[in-house]
Amino acid sequence: MSNCSICGEKFSDDIRFLNHMMEKHGFRNPNVGIPDRNSRGY
Repeated sequence: MSNCSICGEKFSDDIRFLNHMMEKHGFRNPNVGIPDRNSRGY
């Protein structure tokens, strides 16, 4: 079980969690590590 460190929502698997992070919080590919806020405009 993962939960979002930003909004606290809980997820049953990593795929849902990663999708949430990318859609809701603007994270890119998890392999990058730190989201590149400058290039995406977040």
